[in-house]
Amino acid sequence: MERSNTIGELATALSKFQGEVGVVSFDASNPFFKSKYATLSALVATAKPLLAKHGLSVSQLTVGDGGVETVLMHTSG
Repeated sequence: MERSNTIGELATALSKFQGEVGVVSFDASNPFFKSKYATLSALVATAKPLLAKHGLSVSQLTVGDGGVETVLMHTSG
């Protein structure tokens, strides 16, 4: 996989994203622990528009026996 030598624009975009994303609402309950949690769909619904706004995207690929590799990308390359 080709990677950028510098991450200046990526770091700026990620910082702006993190400043805006806020708290994801807990939309499900775990009866065993009597607690609430945010589902994956709530996380994606909250993050996706803000990622796009700042030129960011995320891709996940399976690796090995059940592993996942997450790649964070930016429009700057």
